[in-house]
Amino acid sequence: MSEVERNGAAGDANAAGQTHDLRRTRSIRFSDSEWEEVKRAARGHDMPAAEFVRRTMLGLVRAPDGGDPASVPPSWAPLIERMFRYAWFLATEKRDEMLREGRGEEVDRLVAEARAFQESLRRGAPD
Repeated sequence: MSEVERNGAAGDANAAGQTHDLRRTRSIRFSDSEWEEVKRAARGHDMPAAEFVRRTMLGLVRAPDGGDPASVPPSWAPLIERMFRYAWFLATEKRDEMLREGRGEEVDRLVAEARAFQESLRRGAPD
């Protein structure tokens, strides 16, 4: 079966719902371990790996933020939380050290600046 015949046969499954917008084979490279991750995730969604990749990528690029690379995938939440905990620990240790050295006013100034910055981020965040 030729590519055109395969695309025609799959026309009803086209994400755009338009049979005249035929799908074509594209090349993308994955390492073996990456592809195993994709296949596991696809099985979790009860779909073939290729369909999972297509739906996931189209969902990303069609997202309201336009697939902005600055947006954070939910899968990154544990990493972000771990990094936050490390930063909190180091900041707490440094604060305690500064207080022991009698630099309390400097600590208060740094905390005030951090809170002002946090508030500016909060005001600028979308509702």
